[in-house]
Amino acid sequence: MTELTPQLVEGLMNNVPPQQDFRQAVTIVSSDPGSVVYRIDVPQDQCNYHGTIFGGFINCMLEAAAGMATYAYGMNNVAISCATNFIRAVKPQVLTVSAHTTHKGRTTTVCHVDIKTPEGKLVAESTFTMFLLGPLESA
Repeated sequence: MTELTPQLVEGLMNNVPPQQDFRQAVTIVSSDPGSVVYRIDVPQDQCNYHGTIFGGFINCMLEAAAGMATYAYGMNNVAISCATNFIRAVKPQVLTVSAHTTHKGRTTTVCHVDIKTPEGKLVAESTFTMFLLGPLESA
């Protein structure tokens, strides 16, 4: 497993949107080239009128993980497509987001991401295609 140095954590966090409550809620658990696991204590203000987590926020959590997993290869990246399945609605709580790549080519990666409750119940899953913008040094 790759050591979570402050520099690596800072770089991975570049994939999290700049909203302060989002960034402060994320704790990176582990990362290796092509994979990442993080936990997020979902803020209450990310709920819809049903009191469950807004689907757009769930997709944002998924995309952040796909970006982190691809970043862990040492590559700048952006999402070019995703297919998401929302499995169950949940209220704000600590969730675990896991991403791993199944393909890394010259210009794209394919990354599978899921979100689970503390009990291990699947909340959502997604497959992302990430476009590789080039090595981190060329940013």
